[in-house]
Amino acid sequence: MRPGYSRKNGVPYSANAHLTEYFHHMTVPNGDQWLTLISELRDPQYYAETWVVSSHFKKVPDGSKWNPEPCLAR
Repeated sequence: MRPGYSRKNGVPYSANAHLTEYFHHMTVPNGDQWLTLISELRDPQYYAETWVVSSHFKKVPDGSKWNPEPCLAR
């Protein structure tokens, strides 16, 4: 990875950072489907401990809540 920021206004990370991502797909008893993304960022230069973030996404069967936007990253 190239040096950057963990979030738009977050802590920087160096070129020596290591990112590990885990994806978990789950179907709960009522039939709903969930995707969980767990990200672990390790960087000895800027972080004293591993930075862990998890994001949860519920599948919507008809796609009615899908509203994509163009990327504004620079």
